[in-house]
Amino acid sequence: MLTEIDIKSPVNSLYVIEDKLIVACGGGPGIKNKLILYQLNQGFIGEKLIENDLQDSPNFIEGIPSKKIFGTCTKNTIIFYSISPNFRSFKKLYTLNISPIDIILISFKIHENLLALGDIEGNLKLYKINFNPNNEILSLTELNSLNHAHWRGINKIEFINRTNLKFILTASGDGNCKLFDIKDLPQPIKFITNFSFRQSLSESANYCMNDLLYLPEKNIAYTIQSSKKDKKAKSFMTQWDLSNVNNIKPIDTINISDSPCTSMDITEDKKYVGVADTQGRIIFVDRNKLKICGEDKIGEIALKCCKFYKNYFISGSIGYTLRIDKLKSGFNSTFLKYIFYAFLICGICYYIYLKKNKLLDENI
Repeated sequence: MLTEIDIKSPVNSLYVIEDKLIVACGGGPGIKNKLILYQLNQGFIGEKLIENDLQDSPNFIEGIPSKKIFGTCTKNTIIFYSISPNFRSFKKLYTLNISPIDIILISFKIHENLLALGDIEGNLKLYKINFNPNNEILSLTELNSLNHAHWRGINKIEFINRTNLKFILTASGDGNCKLFDIKDLPQPIKFITNFSFRQSLSESANYCMNDLLYLPEKNIAYTIQSSKKDKKAKSFMTQWDLSNVNNIKPIDTINISDSPCTSMDITEDKKYVGVADTQGRIIFVDRNKLKICGEDKIGEIALKCCKFYKNYFISGSIGYTLRIDKLKSGFNSTFLKYIFYAFLICGICYYIYLKKNKLLDENI
């Protein structure tokens, strides 16, 4: 551990922009809801630059780094903010209220000028973000919506861009991921295909997709799924081949934890995925081999979110703790250890051979 901060509130989401860390925290009676911006220095979380109190708990953050704009999800509202050039203040740009008000938003994703929203009822909405010449949000235009795209909440959304093709990929609590064609917006959203954890593990009817990660350069997606019934049930990670959008197939599945997993992120070199679980652990997975290569015990309280930053790993827990840890020098160090021990064993065997055959000068 390099830095650990008690921020007096559960950590809900993390977002990194230009060596700055935005923390969304809050939730629960008597607990402050707030946005905090920290300076990220080499190896530690530095000065607190901004802290804004909010009326509602900000549950999730997504942003547009090139425009220094980010949005927060609070119940049925998306609020967009810009960051001042000196990173000393937030400016509220636009508020998008979703109706009906009893529908709770649980995910959203921004890609260029498109905004996709997912709610607890499994509905999917798409908006166009209209910017003014100063790169501020002028308005949002609803392009289309799809009621009950899933029969449970949409936990994660990813955009997929291919030559002349645009898709949205969703992961849901109903145990399914779905791919939708959106290249003809504002024409109706077209369902393309569905893929389920059941394709990878037969005893999976009661598992939900908790998180989703898409790598466009590899046409590969990763999902983490946990049981909907048992709070101590196993969690799995599955690697999916998305090269053929009409026939998405599982490549491999591994068991990564004996408790529910909440979120994941990938290193800058795209080699490793870090997964946070409710036992306060970060599990590191070799992305190519889909093999666990290490884990760190952050604490006893469930981790809610995680984020890679250069050679460091940032985590936030519901126990009010924000923490940054240095990544190990290389997860492939296990291979080097095997080589070392192999040479050591060979050396010992050779020494015994020389002693047994009296080929070793005892006076040396």
